[in-house]
Amino acid sequence: MIPSLRFFTVTAVLLAIAGCAVDTGIRGFWTLRDTDFRRLKPGMTKADVVAIVGKPPAAVTYPNLREEVWDYSYLDTQIHMRAYVYFDTRGVFKHHVEAFDMDYYSGPDAPNN
Repeated sequence: MIPSLRFFTVTAVLLAIAGCAVDTGIRGFWTLRDTDFRRLKPGMTKADVVAIVGKPPAAVTYPNLREEVWDYSYLDTQIHMRAYVYFDTRGVFKHHVEAFDMDYYSGPDAPNN
């Protein structure tokens, strides 16, 4: 009885982990580094950017500004960071910005509160 219970427990855990990987093109925040984003060069296409840092977990289009911004979370050693990747309306990479992840570091559940 115990071996079958162990089998079903391991199977349930593996299925739960597999369910977290909904889109295989999105890299986990723990796999990205600031050096990945620094490899991006102006003029790259969206496909070039995806090849380096993966698909974005979030993207927003600003029609009035004529740009699209992709939002990535990543770890810089143990510091939670955000990278915002900017494209023009043709899908050409313009620049990126790195900042502290204020969603992580603010609010009632923040590490320093």
